[in-house]
Amino acid sequence: MAYRYTDPDMTDDTPDTPDLPEPSKSAEAPAPQRRRRVEIRLGRAVGRARDVAGKAGLAAREVVDVASETAREVAGMASETAKGVAEIANEAARSALQIASEGAQVVAQLAEDGAKVAAQIAGDTAKAAGQIAKEVALQMAQAYLRKSTLTLALPESLLNKQLRQKLKSSPNIDHITVFCGDDRLTAAVDGHHNRLVYTVELEFDVLECKISRDEQYLRVRQVGEDLDAQFRQTNIVTNWATRQVGRGAFYVANRLPTRSPVNQMLQSLPGVRHEGPRLWRIDLQKTALVDFLNNRSWMVEKLLSLSDLSVLPGLTTLKDSQELLLQLVNQFEIRDLRVRPGRLEVLVGINPG
Repeated sequence: MAYRYTDPDMTDDTPDTPDLPEPSKSAEAPAPQRRRRVEIRLGRAVGRARDVAGKAGLAAREVVDVASETAREVAGMASETAKGVAEIANEAARSALQIASEGAQVVAQLAEDGAKVAAQIAGDTAKAAGQIAKEVALQMAQAYLRKSTLTLALPESLLNKQLRQKLKSSPNIDHITVFCGDDRLTAAVDGHHNRLVYTVELEFDVLECKISRDEQYLRVRQVGEDLDAQFRQTNIVTNWATRQVGRGAFYVANRLPTRSPVNQMLQSLPGVRHEGPRLWRIDLQKTALVDFLNNRSWMVEKLLSLSDLSVLPGLTTLKDSQELLLQLVNQFEIRDLRVRPGRLEVLVGINPG
């Protein structure tokens, strides 16, 4: 029985070869026929390989073309994307730079405003702390003066200045000088009467000094007097004789039981009262000396000029505030008065009530 072999994948134009009778299992085909069949099959395989290779080449070319086009498109898209990204980056950089610049300006302004506010707060805090310290210093000084006294020295030069201003209106007294000793007062009064020019010098021991709300007075004892007198426009001999006679007569006259020249002069002064032989009481209110002693300006100046600030607690701080220092001085009350060499010592305090 004869068979014909047909390959469905083969499309070449190779002429059909007549089917050869299949050898029987019992007999072997001749050698030429076997070669022929092999050649035929080999030719068909080569044809199919060529066809497959052609199709593969065509597909490869198509793949290459598609890949090239895709690469070009991808490259174009990448280029456009890169440009867009670059533009966005540039715009973002410009925006970031502008924002950073504006932010820096805002931060700088905030820092400047913050520094001003901080400085103002610090200044206000320092002022408040300083004011509190001054208030505390005032309270310390007040508490001390309610329980104790502070001694203020009134120089005799300031005392004389005040007395001379009071005596400007006196027609017969030209000048006055008070010297302070240890519980002793010496007054030298220059005056005139017509052509007679004189200087009367009186010495007093201070026996008592009382200063309270009800009474302010000095009790003194006269311990010495002297007179120096001369005439104007007179020769030397006449003036020498006038001095000698006047000094002697003045001494004798003041020791007679009658009204002496010193008594007449002292009793003519306001506030001076004769209490006994050579004893005198001086009312400080009527002589206006208390008004001068209570003058707050010299007290403030004295406090400011003190070298030892430890004599009054809080004075170191109060010196920087004229207002608080004056507030303290306005509360002073004179508790006592002492006569010391070159000065009057005024003891001041504050009423505990």
